[in-house]
Amino acid sequence: MQIIIKKYERIDEEQFAQLLHLCFEEEYLLSVVYSSKLKFAYSAFFKNKLIGIVIAWTSSFHPYCTYFRILSNPLYKRLSIEEKLLSNIEKLETINFPLQTSVWETSTNLRKVYEKNGFIEIRRTYMPKLKVTDVKGDSPHNSEKHVMKTLEEVISNEVLVEKLTLVVKRNYEKTHVVNPVVEKGLEEWKEMILADDVVPNGSYIYLDIDEEDIIAYSFLHESDREDALELGWCGTSESQNKELIPQLTFQQIKYAIKHDIQFIVGEFDTTDKYAMEVLSTLPFAPCPTWITYQK
Repeated sequence: MQIIIKKYERIDEEQFAQLLHLCFEEEYLLSVVYSSKLKFAYSAFFKNKLIGIVIAWTSSFHPYCTYFRILSNPLYKRLSIEEKLLSNIEKLETINFPLQTSVWETSTNLRKVYEKNGFIEIRRTYMPKLKVTDVKGDSPHNSEKHVMKTLEEVISNEVLVEKLTLVVKRNYEKTHVVNPVVEKGLEEWKEMILADDVVPNGSYIYLDIDEEDIIAYSFLHESDREDALELGWCGTSESQNKELIPQLTFQQIKYAIKHDIQFIVGEFDTTDKYAMEVLSTLPFAPCPTWITYQK
């Protein structure tokens, strides 16, 4: 049975969108194929039906690898679409290695293809929901050692904002050693941290008793859903204080309940010990993991 592989064309967009839906992939991939970041996109056809696609692109924030996705219609598994598309990628000379991709834990066939072809798992990402009313009671807060402030209260203090930015930058870079970030100045990091979707009064920071140093932080962000908010940057200045993060998350849960929010959504990488501390402390709903591979 002959599979035809050719460059992606706009006329195939409707079939591409259907394939995205079938593979539970993000719709942003529809725009990637028309962006300046695109490296290439190839489609796989069987009897004029789009049954697979591979897309590769670059990231200005993580510029030291080539990102790609392979999507395939599971009903055509016997045609080994994934192997054919992957083989097509590795023949190209324009690739910036390493190659990096992500796949749902439940996509067992695609995982086997990557592992068989030398891809190494570098992390898993959990993206569960927490029903805020499931969290009963309160978190202990040792006011003798730390002072809790909202981001809104800290923003006006330029010295503290700079210290916060430095800690966030350092922690993020440590969790992405395998796929490093580009070097950015503090002002650029500050802009990312204080993005438009951040919730200043729902983001909490622990300061030392003299209110001069950052001890811990946990950010809250708006969501596409009206009934949900999202956890964002979190960490501490000293790793031994990671148990402080769930205390801040408790405050965020209280904030959510007060504002009639039903769910808090998290994104927890196994390479981020601070995020994993939150995941292991609170009753998030079970969910499949998003596995990232690199070669």
